[in-house]
Amino acid sequence: MSRYGQFCAVAQALEVVGERWTLLVVRELLLGASTFTDLRRGLPRIPPATLSARLRTLRAAGIVDDGYGLTETGRALAPVVRELATWAMTCARAELTDEDLDTAALTWDMQRRIDTAALPERKVVLEIEFTGRATLGDRYWLHLSPTGVSLCGRDTGAPIDLWLTTPMLPVTQWWLGHLSWSQFLRQAGVHVHGDVSLQREMHRWFKRYLFAADAPRTVK
Repeated sequence: MSRYGQFCAVAQALEVVGERWTLLVVRELLLGASTFTDLRRGLPRIPPATLSARLRTLRAAGIVDDGYGLTETGRALAPVVRELATWAMTCARAELTDEDLDTAALTWDMQRRIDTAALPERKVVLEIEFTGRATLGDRYWLHLSPTGVSLCGRDTGAPIDLWLTTPMLPVTQWWLGHLSWSQFLRQAGVHVHGDVSLQREMHRWFKRYLFAADAPRTVK
């Protein structure tokens, strides 16, 4: 990345974290990514070579250590990321387009934002099927229990307790806090099937997007 040639501290900061993808890599590390695979799952559209290059930049700047941990300097970027997200959510929110909708990124964020304390004592399997021309047939399985959460991109054969069928736009709007759970369920193409008692409780399992207006916010 070419230098700005300015004494301004903002310009100097952008020379480190202003390149495409760089701050999103920091975001993933703040949210708990600890391997190259974790980073790829949180950023499914980043080319592997680009991710490797951004990690080299961050390590050279002392933001990431020799593994995948943030240094004290890297952790100091947490309020920067948080304030950028808040600014975008409150001041610069634009309508979501098809380009913004990604089943892999959404389900990965969902699995890391589960409130395990709110889950039933027994294991629950939730199948999510995304509908619509761009995502037709995309299916994921969340295996949920108080002792752990896992996301699968294929059916493992475990008994399914709940089925959620939804187009990408309304479920993303709900995740971001633009729709309440009841509003989400009234959207065209949204259907929930399965254990009735679990249906009544399932919305409490999800903390939703970290920066949603009513979501619990914890960034390292």
